[in-house]
Amino acid sequence: MMIPEEKEKFTLHAGQKPPQRAKISIIGGGSPYSAYLLMGMVKRAELLKGCHIVLMDIEEEKLQLVYTLGKKIFQQAEVDLTLEYTNNEEEAISDASFVITAFRIGGLKARHLDEILPLRHGVIGHETIGPGGFFAALRTIPVATSFAAMIEKLAPEAFLLNYTNPNSIVTEAISQANGIRVIGIRNDPPQYSAKIIDMAGLTMPKNTRCYMRTVGLSHGNWTTAIWNGGKDILPEIVNWSQDYIKQKPPITADNYILTMQILLTALYGALPSHHMPYYYFPERVLEYIRQQPGSQAEELMARRVTLLKELEQEAQKEKPQIVPIESYENYDDSALDVLCAILHNTGDEIVLNVPNRGALKFLPEERVAELPCRVDARGAIPLTQSEGGLALDQRGLIVQLAEYAGATARAALWGTRIDAIKALTANPLVMSYSRAEALYNDLAAAHAEYLPDHLLR
Repeated sequence: MMIPEEKEKFTLHAGQKPPQRAKISIIGGGSPYSAYLLMGMVKRAELLKGCHIVLMDIEEEKLQLVYTLGKKIFQQAEVDLTLEYTNNEEEAISDASFVITAFRIGGLKARHLDEILPLRHGVIGHETIGPGGFFAALRTIPVATSFAAMIEKLAPEAFLLNYTNPNSIVTEAISQANGIRVIGIRNDPPQYSAKIIDMAGLTMPKNTRCYMRTVGLSHGNWTTAIWNGGKDILPEIVNWSQDYIKQKPPITADNYILTMQILLTALYGALPSHHMPYYYFPERVLEYIRQQPGSQAEELMARRVTLLKELEQEAQKEKPQIVPIESYENYDDSALDVLCAILHNTGDEIVLNVPNRGALKFLPEERVAELPCRVDARGAIPLTQSEGGLALDQRGLIVQLAEYAGATARAALWGTRIDAIKALTANPLVMSYSRAEALYNDLAAAHAEYLPDHLLR
């Protein structure tokens, strides 16, 4: 049963626009991420005036915690937003204007297996790329497409804003299987690119809008131009990167990804996403991963316990305070920027994951790509990029990643065990049928409870 908030009446001030009563449903509403999403809504209260937010999750205790925090935060800020929660999927989705999906099938325990089991086979273990990301997709796609089917039935005009990883593959599967409007939200950690820009001495002034020509796939892309005030500052970043690499900076277990990003920037004249070093230096990344005392999932599980205790303590206060932490910093920005751009028909340019539709001429139209889009009341319209400023060799990896994503989505939706092994073979970090088969047997056995029968036969 949906439980309503006690709805205080907040008065409209002179000159304010009347409320737009959009229903925004958050699937995975019991996650700590959702508390930060609600904080982001408070920051955008004027743009979201009158909106009705519904939190949905199957974990009742965590759901009530986030609801309690959100309710108090809304009341404290005196915003014209209403909040409810439910553990009924159809109730949450019915008549929604926007559905935000942010969930992890199998939780952090499944992620832990995704990170450690591939290491047995000499392959990088990771939550979104390689064999780990592949199995995260196989577990997630049946659930994600079931939500999409509910949207198609109960809220056919709604926009599905997908945060769930691996983003390109999940968004691709939804776009292949359902006729809804789906947009994949970019979720590469923004702090890494920002770190390189800061190191180059090009820190952006606050409230300055930058436009990035970012092209490729989620977790596998290049930024080939950064316009700030009409000037492309990427050449300055490339020059700084080349000078920095000449100094032969030490590479450690703590900075190896950042340093390899800078090296790729110097070599290719473009800014790589956080995960590109995994493809260009796989043996070195594998070496550093093996030096870690445990998996990232184990670290997150320990941090999650602490975070939940902090949130529980804040929920008991009359005026709770949620202090941003690095892993959740700016979590709300992308999804809410997209939502507000659609709601207010602004035409903002935002980098998103959508079907290519000819925007990148080297990818098929139906493949989901990450690239700049115009966002207005129609949704996210990809902007034509031609080759996106990428050289032939750079495009080769992007094409391989895109076709691997398409094959994985098809296998998860309609394929057999053999189809899935073939898809995994196409992953750039695997590229061997015998290795893919061994990986598949190992991870499928570990994740069998979350996989559909057609992938186990």
